[in-house]
Amino acid sequence: MIWQHKRWLLMFIRIFLLILLAVCSLFSAQEEDVEVLAKYVEKEGTKVYARGDVVLYSSKYVVTADEVDYDYESGDAELRGNITILEGVDYSIRSGKAKLNFRNDEGEFSPLFFFDERSNVWMKCEDSVSDPGYYLAKKSIVSSCNVQDPDWKISFTSGEFNRNSKFLHLYNPVFYANDIPVFYLPYFGFSTDRSRRSGLLRPDMGLGSSEGLYYLQPIYFAMYKNWDLELDPQIRSKRGVGLYSTFRFADSPYSKGAISIGRFAEKETYALDNQLKNDTHYGFEIRYERSKLLSEKNPLIEDGLLVDVNYLNDIDYYNTLRSDKTDYNQLVTSTINYYAKTDMDYVGLYAKYYIDTSKISNDDTLQELPTAHYHRFSDSFISDKLLYSVDYKVKNFDRQEGLTAVQNEVNIPISFFFSAFDDYLHFSVSENVYMTHVSYDNQGNAGKYGQYLRNFHQFSMFADLAKPYENFFHTMYLGVDYILPSAEKKEGRFEDFVEPETQEESVNLKLVQYFYDSAGKKRASHSLKQPYYFSDTRYKYGDLENKLKLHITDTFSITQNTNFSHERSEISKNQTALSYEDDIYKLSFMYTYEYKEPAKNNDFITFFASTKYYKNYTLFTSADYDIEDNQYKSWSVGWQKKQKCWDYSLIYKNENTPKLTSTGSDSVNKNGVYLMFNLYPMGKIGYGFSKKSSTADDGLQ
Repeated sequence: MIWQHKRWLLMFIRIFLLILLAVCSLFSAQEEDVEVLAKYVEKEGTKVYARGDVVLYSSKYVVTADEVDYDYESGDAELRGNITILEGVDYSIRSGKAKLNFRNDEGEFSPLFFFDERSNVWMKCEDSVSDPGYYLAKKSIVSSCNVQDPDWKISFTSGEFNRNSKFLHLYNPVFYANDIPVFYLPYFGFSTDRSRRSGLLRPDMGLGSSEGLYYLQPIYFAMYKNWDLELDPQIRSKRGVGLYSTFRFADSPYSKGAISIGRFAEKETYALDNQLKNDTHYGFEIRYERSKLLSEKNPLIEDGLLVDVNYLNDIDYYNTLRSDKTDYNQLVTSTINYYAKTDMDYVGLYAKYYIDTSKISNDDTLQELPTAHYHRFSDSFISDKLLYSVDYKVKNFDRQEGLTAVQNEVNIPISFFFSAFDDYLHFSVSENVYMTHVSYDNQGNAGKYGQYLRNFHQFSMFADLAKPYENFFHTMYLGVDYILPSAEKKEGRFEDFVEPETQEESVNLKLVQYFYDSAGKKRASHSLKQPYYFSDTRYKYGDLENKLKLHITDTFSITQNTNFSHERSEISKNQTALSYEDDIYKLSFMYTYEYKEPAKNNDFITFFASTKYYKNYTLFTSADYDIEDNQYKSWSVGWQKKQKCWDYSLIYKNENTPKLTSTGSDSVNKNGVYLMFNLYPMGKIGYGFSKKSSTADDGLQ
């Protein structure tokens, strides 16, 4: 009896183990589940023959066709007639005859029409094959325009579409505008996915009479979310070669930065013909912004860091970065700023370094390295109406050749506020103490100094009013300040770069007003300032400053800033700006004049206009004209056509840019025609045909 129980127990264990092994085997060799629906279905062994409105479902594909032969054992399917294959939600395929294995994702298609839903890119060819990684095609065309008669297309001898990275590689592509071939490349690739990924970016190309063929090919590396790297090798066939790189990073949730470095080597003949000071242009740029450097762990502190460091050996470092990169400012500034503040105190450290690219040497260029700043915000003492603040700075002016100095400055205003007539009229009385001390060094000036102390009283009276009307709302500030100097003491010497802040007995009138319509939109703003000086050593009336901005409509505004000099009975500054923008027209115009003595005046015009009057076309023009030098800094005219799948621009541009020669500063005139294509979603491709000429520019010396 006991033996029989043992036998049944052993049998039960064996059966359980067999079932367990069978279940494990079933799960380890699970097949792709495919459901077949059709008007007529016939099954023979492992094969299914479906005819008429056939639909195949799987976890990855939805397939429709006229006829399908499917093998459940191998996963092979032969498809015929009106084939549509949907792969997930992104890709769809149309074909007339195809083979597809539902297990290993291998297929053959004849012909193939492939469509990417997200980017609207399609590809068409006679024959194609696929594997788990790629769709492979030969003698194909690709575009994102209408399939029938596309505005642009790219034909290529062979291509690969990576199913995982969503990157399309094209070999021997020819770009067509309609049916007209535009240009050829040995290779071109682009991603249909808009997320960051490594690969080749769109090239920059051009053709110039002085520089020859220009080609720049950016190479992009994005292996990690918090940094990327871009390499920009370039060649200018008649001029030289260069390599520029940019490393971008984010080392915290509160920061971002970029480090750029580059070098361009001129050909000896080009450098000699253009009398360049340097046959190699190099430099670097470091840009870093960070908030919450210390305050991340201390919520009572707010702080921030800005690093903007630029170094270059001459201005052509900027002018050779890209074909469309030019720099008109010959003074390159590097800045490092850090600040930390609480509710009542502010501390700042600043540094500025200047490179004047018009000079052969910058040994005598004055640098500000560093400046320390402390400020105590307004706070009351003794009474709520009695306020004080403190502002202290120490500045270090340094250079290798020439006078250097260290300057200490402190400002301490103490003010008493009160009101009258039910707070319609406000008054303040303040005592202001200013002290500065400058010590000089270099060029045998050790021990020499300048020292200045002054105190002045300020009496202010102002009204801050607001009144609603039936159709508009008006606010107005009207105030008058009377400054009365008291004590003053000056010793030693003061150079022009460390001049102390002086105050003269004066009266300053100020009016500021705003007008709003019934909907709360600002329609006009106006300010007026007029100082009057009691001194016998200068003209009594300072410049009258008038600023007016009118928002005529939601699309059109006028700004007018005018300073009138009573001393010369003429306008010392005049700036007029017009701005208009609607769905069809865009216009901006600015005229600026500013009297400068003894240097030349600022007198220039900037202008831009564009219109979309013709459907899908934009006509535009721009100009930057220096009236004082009687020359155009730059001007351009062009037109752009925009379609759903692309746009292209034809631009003529003329510009003057500075360069450094062996004899000093000069300018280069560059003019030419630029043709640019923007093919969605792959980006811009452009041609440039330009020529350069060098002309002396005394205004840049």
